Amino acid sequence: MILWSLQSSALEDQLDKNPVYYVDWKHTPVNWRPAYEWMAQEMERLGLSLHGHAPVWAWHSCGQWHAPPTIGTALAQLTDYQLLNGMVIFELDVPDECCLLSRYSGFIQLIDEVVEHGELITPHVHRGMFCLPTALEGDDIQAALPCLRKEWVVDVRSVDLKPGKTDYSLDTPL
Repeated sequence: MILWSLQSSALEDQLDKNPVYYVDWKHTPVNWRPAYEWMAQEMERLGLSLHGHAPVWAWHSCGQWHAPPTIGTALAQLTDYQLLNGMVIFELDVPDECCLLSRYSGFIQLIDEVVEHGELITPHVHRGMFCLPTALEGDDIQAALPCLRKEWVVDVRSVDLKPGKTDYSLDTPL
């Protein structure tokens, strides 16, 4: 399945040295970590072993089925710090069995609950995010992966966005 993942430009060099990249939990936002941990538990429950690492995030569909992230997607996701330090978008061809797809809006509800309460209160409610709609209607579909493998990389492109710049066409694919 074709996916896209926004990553630090340094990861491209790392994959040349080590063809499998795992995310260390220290690189996940502390205030969102209970949501990330729950997603990791769901991945494990469904047979996607993370070997103690955090999930790697990617996009399956942005706004419409099989559409790549747009400049608007990147600007909504990336911090000024990330943009200043260089970001790339990996286009990936990942085996279906290595992906856990979910509705992005459902994941945001999970994050909101964790931020509001400091923990996950109703984990069973959030499993609905894995039921994908037939029409996206403006939602996005994300993919959680156990790792990123160099063999999955189809293309790598620079994300040339600058903090504070506002004259982008937000619908332009990355």
